[in-house]
Amino acid sequence: MTVIDARERETALDPLSSFCVSAPAGSGKTELLIQRFLALLARVERPEQVLAITFTRKAAAEMRERVLQALNDAAAQTPITSAHQQRTRELALAALERDAAGHWELMANSARLSIRTIDGFCSGLTRQMPVLSSFGAQVSAVDDAGPLYAEAVAALFAMLETSHPVVEDLRPLMLHFDNHWDRLSDLLQSLLARREQWLTYLGVRADPAAAEQLLHQLLQAVVEDALAALHQRMGSFVGELYELQCFAASQLGDKEPAGAAGTRLEDLPLWQGLRKLLLTADGKQWRKRVDKRNGFPSGSGQAAEMKARIQGVLEALAEDDSLREALLDVALMPTPGEDSDSWRLVVHLTHVLPVLAAQLILVFQQHGQVDHTQVAQSALQALGDDDAPTDLALRLDYRIEHILVDEFQDTAINQYRLLQRLTRGWAEHNAATPERPRTFLIVGDGMQSIYGFRDANVGLFLQARDHGFNGVLPQYLELRANFRSEEGIVRWVNDTFAEVFPSEDNISRGEVSFSEAHAVKPAGQAEAVSVAVFHGDAAAAAEVEFVCESVAAALAADGEGSIAVLGRSRPQLQAFVSGLRERGIAFAAQDMDRLSRSPVILDLMSLVRALANRADRVAWAALLRSPLCGLALSDLHALLRADVVDEHADLLACAVAGAQSEALSATARGLLERFSGALLWAESQRDRLSQRAWVELLWLRLGGPATVSAAQTLSDAERFFELLEQGELEGRVLDVRWLATQLDRLYADAGGADARVQIMTLHKAKGLEFDHVFIPALGRGTAGDDRALFLWDEVSTAGGDSGFLLAADDHSESGEPGLYNYLASQRKRKRLLENTRLLYVGATRAVQRLVLTATLNEDSRSGGVKPPGSQSLLAAIWPAVADQAQVIEATSAGNETSNEQPMLPNLRRLRALPAGAPAVTRPPQPPGANVPLAARNQLDRYVGTVIHQNLEQLASQSPLPAGPGGEQEAFSRWALASLGLQGPALEKGIERVLSALVTTLADDSAGRWLLRSDHRASACELPLTRVDGEGEIRDIVIDRSFIDAQSGERWIVDYKSSVPGPGMSAEQFYQEEAERYLEQLSGYREALTSLGPEPVRCALYFTALGKLMELEAGR
Repeated sequence: MTVIDARERETALDPLSSFCVSAPAGSGKTELLIQRFLALLARVERPEQVLAITFTRKAAAEMRERVLQALNDAAAQTPITSAHQQRTRELALAALERDAAGHWELMANSARLSIRTIDGFCSGLTRQMPVLSSFGAQVSAVDDAGPLYAEAVAALFAMLETSHPVVEDLRPLMLHFDNHWDRLSDLLQSLLARREQWLTYLGVRADPAAAEQLLHQLLQAVVEDALAALHQRMGSFVGELYELQCFAASQLGDKEPAGAAGTRLEDLPLWQGLRKLLLTADGKQWRKRVDKRNGFPSGSGQAAEMKARIQGVLEALAEDDSLREALLDVALMPTPGEDSDSWRLVVHLTHVLPVLAAQLILVFQQHGQVDHTQVAQSALQALGDDDAPTDLALRLDYRIEHILVDEFQDTAINQYRLLQRLTRGWAEHNAATPERPRTFLIVGDGMQSIYGFRDANVGLFLQARDHGFNGVLPQYLELRANFRSEEGIVRWVNDTFAEVFPSEDNISRGEVSFSEAHAVKPAGQAEAVSVAVFHGDAAAAAEVEFVCESVAAALAADGEGSIAVLGRSRPQLQAFVSGLRERGIAFAAQDMDRLSRSPVILDLMSLVRALANRADRVAWAALLRSPLCGLALSDLHALLRADVVDEHADLLACAVAGAQSEALSATARGLLERFSGALLWAESQRDRLSQRAWVELLWLRLGGPATVSAAQTLSDAERFFELLEQGELEGRVLDVRWLATQLDRLYADAGGADARVQIMTLHKAKGLEFDHVFIPALGRGTAGDDRALFLWDEVSTAGGDSGFLLAADDHSESGEPGLYNYLASQRKRKRLLENTRLLYVGATRAVQRLVLTATLNEDSRSGGVKPPGSQSLLAAIWPAVADQAQVIEATSAGNETSNEQPMLPNLRRLRALPAGAPAVTRPPQPPGANVPLAARNQLDRYVGTVIHQNLEQLASQSPLPAGPGGEQEAFSRWALASLGLQGPALEKGIERVLSALVTTLADDSAGRWLLRSDHRASACELPLTRVDGEGEIRDIVIDRSFIDAQSGERWIVDYKSSVPGPGMSAEQFYQEEAERYLEQLSGYREALTSLGPEPVRCALYFTALGKLMELEAGR
């Protein structure tokens, strides 16, 4: 097997060069990383000199395991079968030879393999120089630093009562938030969570005035970069547009522009004037025409000439949509240093943030806890600045010679800066010692950059590709082979996403162009990709039913294949989770249902609340009503009445008294007696047992396990008790608020990871693969963002520098120039680009089959569907798939369909043909064309198709079954569901298919004879090409052909699933069918006669009737 990018893969193993490798989905990048790691091991003095960095523990563990496996297999001489395995073996043997020479003993001491997560590596640096990193040795990184951020903000607010200079900046911010300190607190906490973006510029050591000036300079650089790029793209039009602007100004009585639009900051208003001239008011398209309102009146002479010139420019620009977007961006850009309330608020915030960062450091030191951002910042600090590297940095410079980084498209700015510091001086070293250069390999795929919400910046990947690190420029390699998906899926992904990805890379805008893949696996037999769109008042339910039935069919048809249902978010998947659960389909849902919503957790939280506060009558009432006690509502109401017990008594006393009250039913008295007995026991044991043991034993006494409906829910209870144990270790005694917060961050157990059906978000699916992938709910968007009071973004300049922009809401109208509107526009664009990449990630998880579904609104005018909303994932590819999508109408009034109506029409409805429209006629067909008579509805066509598929499978089996079994039923269900049948129509179709199979397999005289697999020259669905009598080339497909061993005759059989219509005799039916297909079978005879000297006989076989009817075709 030849791999299309084999040369690039071999080149990437060159230990003398650095590389940036673009590795699209399914390209086998992990194997490439392992091979280079082994190649480098063979060249270094110590194994620690090769550092491999990943972003997750799972990836690091997998890479370490595969490196060791390669070394073990090489040592044991395990047999290998493929070329790439042979190459890995050669590299592993060379590494083992170096291992032996250096006495490394890697097999016994695998810790010497430097394969680390980025967080683990940073933590290691921090531990080596704890003083420089601002903390003592006993610090721990926490995943949830929210409470620490809140404490830092509270400390900042406390400074309002002091004379600290920050007060003069904090008070205006409070006023801007109308003294809603909680809203300002939320803003500041969110800024702390993303402080890696601004800390370098506005951090603890930043001078407020310098920080303000830095914002000015960065904004100016961003504006001038955009103007330079736009000027280059507009090319020769710039000068001509200046002349046209001058003419328009003279006609409108306006002042002429100062000159042609250039690349300086002062030219920004000129470009904004061009935006008004060239684009429509909303900016969504180029103007198609201009008139006197734009300064181009009708007329002759110069007016006609100028109007023709502007129309020519507009026509030339009309096809370049990315240029329109760039012009629109420039029109939103502000002038740096403008004196406005918005800018003054930004200045105030830049003065506050350094003080807030310092407060957070104090909070970290007090608690001995840090977040992961601080770990990375501490690692950078431990390495020192470029002008003053620390001893640790110098030691690492001696120690690390080669760096490999996986998934570089998910890099955030902190991680990018870490690599910058680790590679300081490498260019000089390489120039001095070219025979032993220091190298890096970064591997990533910009098309899979989907973690913008975690501050991943795909622009950093492009920046590293183009500029490298510290003068070391990488060679760019692009992998193209896809080892995962079958050819049909790869082809669809190429055709679809090539249309919707940006046409070229753009660092500052975070745009990544599409790279085509080449499939290694051939196409499968089934349809690889299908798109189903539902509309109507029952569309959402129909989509759920379609997906669930398709999953069930895939499970039955493919006994071992893995299946995934992937969605954009957990809420969008909930309906499909419920649908699968209702159908009894076992699945594993990864992080889908929050633990706090589990019924057993709700009961346990009621129990803890009641134990924590005897006066919490709501908690006690909930506990009495829960399955742990089980009072009926009428008894609970009677118990709470003041004339039964003292209304001020706690409800434990009420329960004790109620057990003896005649006002309650006998059942309630029995329940309360058991309940109060258990609670009184608990009171006697309070503070005598550990917190976990106390609550767990009480839960057991109350019969807690018996209230659990599913065994797996018991694991939810176990996790709750583990939280109680953790809380006690942290000094939290029945801390209800803390428990609720922790539970809201955890997810309920929903099956094992080995289940064949997996349900997860698209983000969770990254890096995984499944045989069958369903991506539903693509028509749904996300909740719109409220207008934020502040916006910020990390930006990159054309020179490769990064920075941080911040803007306050200036209450301007959308489309007006200003930093706030510009950042809002950039945020929206980046989100839409990431939507496209997210759907690409989902589509490339599929190995054999990909099914996309969506529910869209109806278009009352066309009778079809409206395009999906811009925030939906389907919007990204809708222009490319709209024509291929199967549009399905679903109404609550009629899931049942008659033979006269198509169940799931593939075509869009028209209101009516216009008057005088020509009649639609069937085009003439050439003689012998295999074009069946149009079926009365889709059900007939689909049933016939699936009968053919089943007969093709049966013809390969030996011995033939006595009748259709579960395998045939499962396949038929899957095939009909894939064609779009659902509900009663699906069941009716299955019934007809199975009935035809029963009839055929019961027909000993003809049916079973036709399907025998031992016929000579046996073929099903045989494709042939013939030249007819008029010299025309015709493609034909023959249902069944073989040579009978006894007679030596070649048979041609065409399957028919039709039956006589109402009132039609069998004799009349057979006669009409013979006349209809005689010419077709004659063409078949002519095609097969050339295959051999055998006599040829032709026949129709009616599967529903068990009738073989021979035709004298062509004799």
